[in-house]
Amino acid sequence: MRIAIITAMAQETLPIYQKLGNIVDESTIHGVHIRKIVIGENTIYLATGGVGEIRAAMTAQMLVDLFDVEVILNFGFVGTLNPKIGVGELVIADKVCHYQFDTSAIDGTKVGQYFENDDIYFYLDENLINRVLAALGKPMRKVAVASGDVFVATSERKRVLSEEFGCDICEMELAGLALASERNGVPLLSIKVVSDKADDSAPVSFDEVVKKGLSKYEEILPAVLAAVTGSIKPLPPIKQS
Repeated sequence: MRIAIITAMAQETLPIYQKLGNIVDESTIHGVHIRKIVIGENTIYLATGGVGEIRAAMTAQMLVDLFDVEVILNFGFVGTLNPKIGVGELVIADKVCHYQFDTSAIDGTKVGQYFENDDIYFYLDENLINRVLAALGKPMRKVAVASGDVFVATSERKRVLSEEFGCDICEMELAGLALASERNGVPLLSIKVVSDKADDSAPVSFDEVVKKGLSKYEEILPAVLAAVTGSIKPLPPIKQS
């Protein structure tokens, strides 16, 4: 199986390739750093695509076009909008809203809604989500994601995204990935770790989490890959010198 794993930043990529190992090739294509990892009969293309919706969508499309990937996995850091979700919690996205998208002035749709959609959300692959949750054998919170090209750093913006868009977390890539996934008919799964409270303390808490390397999603990666392929047996992590 050909699997794309997409992150935005090198800090989000590092724990994944340290966990998987077995890198057989590395290249940079149109500014995107891609590591090719082979595990058994499965090939993983681990791409650090850059921050923002456009870069995320471009990276997903490139991996589909060049490597004919069959599924897209996304990992990374997010801010929480829901006070019940704490820093360090892993969450799984079941829908995402591109809250900056707005054609309401010409077609009357809601802010965030693409006219061809029934509501403001793109929905991630339900079958894939259920398979992963079953493989994990423990609960993980399903969340609605507010996605846009803004690092949320104020309490007021946090309130708007929560109350007006019904979202639990915020980040800067998933809407782009969801659009590319939908257009190409490739299932998408996204698991995030909360790095900040998406309020006035966000820049400080985000920086602390990144520096400490508290990603956590690499710990469940073997189960996620097993659920996706039904066959992968991940290699042990690479020992750091």
